[in-house]
Amino acid sequence: MVDKLFASKAMSEEEFNAQLRSERAQKAAPHGMVMTHPPSGPSRSLQEVLREHQQDFAAENASDRAAPEPKEINRKYQNIAVSLIDANPLAPREIYTPQMIRERAEALRTQGQHDPIHVIPNPDEPKRFIICDGWTRVQACRDHQVMHELLAEVHEGMSLEESAWFGYQQNEERQQHCDLDRAMFYERLIATGESAAEVSRRAGISKSQMTFYRSYSRLPSEVMDIIRESPDRFGATVAYHLERLCQNAGKRKAVALAARYAEENRPRSWLIAQVQGLIEAPAPRRPSSAKQIRFANGFYKQRDDSFEVNIKVDPAKRDAFAQALEALLATVGEAVAD
Repeated sequence: MVDKLFASKAMSEEEFNAQLRSERAQKAAPHGMVMTHPPSGPSRSLQEVLREHQQDFAAENASDRAAPEPKEINRKYQNIAVSLIDANPLAPREIYTPQMIRERAEALRTQGQHDPIHVIPNPDEPKRFIICDGWTRVQACRDHQVMHELLAEVHEGMSLEESAWFGYQQNEERQQHCDLDRAMFYERLIATGESAAEVSRRAGISKSQMTFYRSYSRLPSEVMDIIRESPDRFGATVAYHLERLCQNAGKRKAVALAARYAEENRPRSWLIAQVQGLIEAPAPRRPSSAKQIRFANGFYKQRDDSFEVNIKVDPAKRDAFAQALEALLATVGEAVAD
């Protein structure tokens, strides 16, 4: 029973004790004796056995009554019009698909609201609120006209950053984010001045994992557009290797590979192998060009970028040839450093 009661992470020790007492109280008091072991030791009368049993039962009830009651938790709840709830600029979730919002609207329409959303007062606009957790439900109500207001728990005194972390933890425990959600959330926090090391510590991830998540922010917009179409396929590892490809082989190859990976439903190992091959592929070699002209008094050779002239010139033409050749060499020749 203890394991069952502690299955919920949200249950405190005091709440556990309260539930344990409640379950004990619901059990009917025994109306007789059940022999679980053969009697042993000196014989006792039935009256002695019953008296001992009654004393034990009374002591157990007294112990229950002496246990402290759980402390009251002051919480503020109120119904809030969805039109008065603003998005969180540090929102932990990046992707809200039309299907996701439509399904939540249908659930609200058929089942009603099970749990309150969580908000903080908007510090810049009195009587308005900023969402901490429950933005999908707010959008569902707005887009599909399901409910005009939602029950909300108002967290007064909670900062914007704390509200974002609150929503992040709620989502991770209820319906985990995709890697793109996490990466964009981390980048928003870093943009406010929080260090990447502190964000990784609070998120419970290693510094090397943070490096992978930050790869999204270095990808070109063309690649990010493809990722947003299929965010579950483009995890942080895939983003990291696409960013490597972009840096080492250019944006065009990264965009082409990302599109092919999404369209052909290839495994992640295939993409990693493709990236490695494209990065390590040698540069294409230009075909070598060679040319040779022979004369009765010498020859002229060209091989790729090298030229060679070996020719005997008639003395009457030597000076003119030398001047013409020197003028030509001056157009390509590079001065020797002192």
